[in-house]
Amino acid sequence: MQGLISTATVSKNIFTKRQEVLQELLRRARVEAGLTQTELAEKLQRPQSFVSKIESGERLLDILELKEICDAVGIGLQDFVSRFEQEIQ
Repeated sequence: MQGLISTATVSKNIFTKRQEVLQELLRRARVEAGLTQTELAEKLQRPQSFVSKIESGERLLDILELKEICDAVGIGLQDFVSRFEQEIQ
């Protein structure tokens, strides 16, 4: 089938420098909010493993989940993204 991209040929390396920065910023935001992983998970109504997997890079986030986390730790999404942009430059 020409013109289609096989998902088998597309690889994602989630352990990029940018991913590491994102993980660190998420962890830092949680800690600055004075929350443990368990407390953040409770605010998100998710298991603690959800937070752990995000902070370790085992699980990627979509924009809606990032917004939920930002709300839970008391940081605006735009502010978080600005911090991310600064860190990756």
